[in-house]
Amino acid sequence: MRYLENDRLKLGIDLSLGGAVTFLSDQENGGKNMVNSADWGRQIQLSFYSGPWPYIGPNGETPTPEWAGLGWNPIQSGDAGGHRSKILSFEQRGDHAFFVRSIPMQWPHKTGVAGDCEFECLYTLEDNVITMEAAIVNKRTDHTQYRACSQEMPAVYTNGPWYQVVTYLGDKPFAGEPTTTVVDKGDHKGWPWVHFYTPENWVALLDENGYGIGVFQPEAMTFNGGFHPNDESKGVGGEKDGPTGHIAPIGKQILDHNIRWSYKTSLVLGTLDDIRGYAKANWQVVPQPEWSFADSRHNWYYEGEMKDSGFPIEGGLDIQFQPNATLVGPVTFWEASKTPFLEIEGAFETASGELVLSIDAQPVSPSDFTDWLNWSEGEHDVEAEKKQKAAEFPGKQAVHIQQAIAADGQQRTYRIHLAEMPTYTGALKSMEISFSDAGSAKITRIGLGE
Repeated sequence: MRYLENDRLKLGIDLSLGGAVTFLSDQENGGKNMVNSADWGRQIQLSFYSGPWPYIGPNGETPTPEWAGLGWNPIQSGDAGGHRSKILSFEQRGDHAFFVRSIPMQWPHKTGVAGDCEFECLYTLEDNVITMEAAIVNKRTDHTQYRACSQEMPAVYTNGPWYQVVTYLGDKPFAGEPTTTVVDKGDHKGWPWVHFYTPENWVALLDENGYGIGVFQPEAMTFNGGFHPNDESKGVGGEKDGPTGHIAPIGKQILDHNIRWSYKTSLVLGTLDDIRGYAKANWQVVPQPEWSFADSRHNWYYEGEMKDSGFPIEGGLDIQFQPNATLVGPVTFWEASKTPFLEIEGAFETASGELVLSIDAQPVSPSDFTDWLNWSEGEHDVEAEKKQKAAEFPGKQAVHIQQAIAADGQQRTYRIHLAEMPTYTGALKSMEISFSDAGSAKITRIGLGE
């Protein structure tokens, strides 16, 4: 164990578990450890996902059946069989920072299959906040570009006293609207995990006194959360016991065989006001989102038959696509009134010299003002929940517009008037761009503006 502490917080990482966080306490809340370690899949730790499904180890090792569907899943602490990850290096940087490098383990395997990658994490302690600057560095011999997968940024597991999942669900971020308690005592919710959209980029796990931990992830507006195993366990249990609260910011990402991908997440300890106040002060959403692809995908990814030239990204998204393949943007937040136009910069090429772009912009809907089950189990059924909530929390149809463009290989800026569609109003959260024919493109920028 190695510890960082100040007058209020104490952070502990375990070098025998890849440097994962196994201890976190707040003197203003009694100084008890908040982090659950009932198995090596908990803690506060890095966890990443890609293909294939199932992932077979380098010597033919097969995953345990209950976890095989996760595919390639290196995690920071160890595997489902209790084999621990390996530390490559550890540094203390001044009085308030640790840096660790490790070789993770493939969680779905119980036979000690090491990840063909390295993890890096810089932990920094300041006042009531821990920042985690985390990275995966892939070194895979399998060069397949697998589909984008949901990544935990990171996975957070608390002990049983921290059971109340609270966030903001709505379409007016940081406008003083009330928060929503997603999981609480007596509501028979929490397991299975639920997911939800929050344009304020934070979620809290609180105890019965309203103190706890908040997770702020400026690139993520989709979160998983919950409490395991049941209502009766809320509020009880220590670090080696089964009951646990859970939060994970979720972002979709293609993990190339050689990628270095990083993110920065803040863990904020205190009251709901402390957590939401920190998120407001550090919120990074801009009124007119813009993505320049000079050296990054910026969380865009592909669906259908579409691939790019791989990592590193150099000068744009260099893609090959088949008919109806789709370029998908990250989940974010913008307002139609401030973004009447979409601009796409790039060079497209098809056999005919023409291409039709189909743009779908997804409004923030009443369906985003609640939480949704991640899977069905026992009395909790995904399809039954959809029917039950349909009237009160309906979804909205995407705003759909088509635009014919020249596809002769010449670099152009295509300007598409979204506001000419009468349904392009209010708040929106995501965008997809589909291509009518097979071809190639080098896309350098996508932006929303006036």
